[in-house]
Amino acid sequence: MTVLPGFNSDVSHRVFVVCDQDATAPIWGYIIREKGLVAILETSVQKAMERSMEEIPDLIVIDVNAPHAQRIELCRRFRSLSASPILLFLPTNNETEILEAYQAGVDECVIKPISPAVFLAKITAWARRSWTVPMSPVRAGKLKLDPARRSAVEPGGEEIKLTNLEFRLLHLLMSRPGYVFKNDEIMQMVWSASVDTAVLKNVVYRLRKKLDLDSGKPSYLIQTFPGGYSFQEK
Repeated sequence: MTVLPGFNSDVSHRVFVVCDQDATAPIWGYIIREKGLVAILETSVQKAMERSMEEIPDLIVIDVNAPHAQRIELCRRFRSLSASPILLFLPTNNETEILEAYQAGVDECVIKPISPAVFLAKITAWARRSWTVPMSPVRAGKLKLDPARRSAVEPGGEEIKLTNLEFRLLHLLMSRPGYVFKNDEIMQMVWSASVDTAVLKNVVYRLRKKLDLDSGKPSYLIQTFPGGYSFQEK
């Protein structure tokens, strides 16, 4: 197994592959694992949609023979839950379908057939881009964010692991403590697209649970304001 250069060897980089083709899925999984990444394989579109709430991938690959509408819905589902790159494999070069896929939050459409070598090249490039968060360490109050490990560090050195989406949102809020970021502003900067406000509320809820460890005396570092959120130093 070869670990990709430029990656932190202490972190498992996860690639969620949705592929309903019996002959192809094992090949994609083998290629990904051989390069030191974790391959999460799902061969059922329905099960993939159910499992999307459980997994926290750094890269998402969708290669299914399902109807167009089902493929697009799967892309929207993943995009609503994650800021990680999405690669969608398509059977034909259909401009209408490609445009709709990009509107649904896909980062790259790949027209099949695709060779294992090209598949590996794309996975390598997107996986590295996914993990290389273009952000510097930031500190606000007693909390510090460490982009290299994608975690929040408390004064005593306790490390709180964050998902890609959680980290991006917290980094944005901590970059300007006390400033109230409007929902639309947050969506564009974190998701690069408009998402349902319920999705944003869910990420804020998860962050609060992780940061406010003493449930008896919650500090609510992330506070809610009309139409937005703010990080309040404690």
